[in-house]
Amino acid sequence: MKKAMGMFAALAIALAMSGVAFAHWSEKIWLEVDVTTGELCLEWSVENWEVWEGNYKENYGYVANVGYALVDEDPADGCPEGLKIWVDNAYPSLWIAGTIDIHNCGTIPARFYGIQYCYVEMEPEDWVCYSVDFMYDFSGNCEQIDPCDELLLDFYLHFNQDTPEGAYAHFYIELDFVNWNAP
Repeated sequence: MKKAMGMFAALAIALAMSGVAFAHWSEKIWLEVDVTTGELCLEWSVENWEVWEGNYKENYGYVANVGYALVDEDPADGCPEGLKIWVDNAYPSLWIAGTIDIHNCGTIPARFYGIQYCYVEMEPEDWVCYSVDFMYDFSGNCEQIDPCDELLLDFYLHFNQDTPEGAYAHFYIELDFVNWNAP
C-alpha cells in the first residue's frame, strides 16, 4: 500500500512536471510610438495706422512722422518677433492710434500670458512719466489663439499738454505668450 501511494505521488509529480514542460504558452505584444512636437510661433503685422490731433481726426497732412519696421531676430523661423515704432516731431495733444495683428504662425494654440512695459531711455529725464499715456486693448480670444488665427492689439499713444520741446523717449513693450494649456 505504501508502495502504491508512493507510485501515485511520483506519477502525479511527473504529470505535473510534464504539463509545465508541454503546456507552457506565451505571447508578446509591443507598442511603438513616434512623437513630434509642435512649434509656438507668433509674428507681428500692422493692420492700420491712424494719426490725429486732440480729440478729432485730421483730414490733411500730418506734422508728426509716424513709422514702423518689423524686426526678425531669428531669420530661420521666418516670423518677425519685434515691432519698432517711431514718432518724429511729436507735439502736445498728439494722439497716435494703431492696430497690430499678432498672428499665430505656429502649429499649436497660443495664449497671451502678460505684458511688460518699461522705459529704456528718456531725454530730458522723467518727462515721459508725465507727458505720454500708453493705452492698449485686445480684440480676440487671448486664452487660445489657434494656428493661423490672430489677436488684435489696439494701442493709443497720447502726448499730453506738458510734452516738452526737443524731448526724446524710447520705451519698450514685451508681450509674453505660452502654449495655450500652460499654467
